[in-house]
Amino acid sequence: MAWTQFWDMHSGGDLKEKQAQIYIEAPEAQAKVIFYNRFGHNPERVSCTCCGPDYSISESKTLKQASAFQRGCKTKKDRSGYLEKPDTHDNICGKYRAIEQYSKEPDVLIIYAKDIKPSDRKGEVPEQGYVWKD
Repeated sequence: MAWTQFWDMHSGGDLKEKQAQIYIEAPEAQAKVIFYNRFGHNPERVSCTCCGPDYSISESKTLKQASAFQRGCKTKKDRSGYLEKPDTHDNICGKYRAIEQYSKEPDVLIIYAKDIKPSDRKGEVPEQGYVWKD
C-alpha cells in the first residue's frame, strides 16, 4: 500500500483544514478522491495565483517515509530517502520525532485505509480555484 501526503502550503495565508499535514493510506490518484470526498475541495486547487497550489502532494511507500522530512529525519547521503534518526543539521521542521510522537501532534491528520469508507473512494475531483490554460 502507498501513502499520500498533502502538505498545506498556506496559499492565500491560511490553512485549508485544521491540520497542515494530512496523510492518506492510498496511492496518490485515489487519495485525491478520498481527500475531496472528506474535505469538499480539490487538493490541487490554487486559491491564490501569487502563492501557488494549496498543497504539495507526494506519494511514498510508507508513512514513515512520507512524514520523514516533517519529523526531522536525516536525509540519506544519496538523497534517495530518509533514515529513521535525527538530522544533525538545522531542520526547518524542528527536532526529530518518532512516528508515534509525531502522529499525536495537533497539525497532523493520518487517515488509515481501515478508516476509509468505500464511498470515500468513489467519484471524481472537479477543477476548482484558478486554472491556467494554454
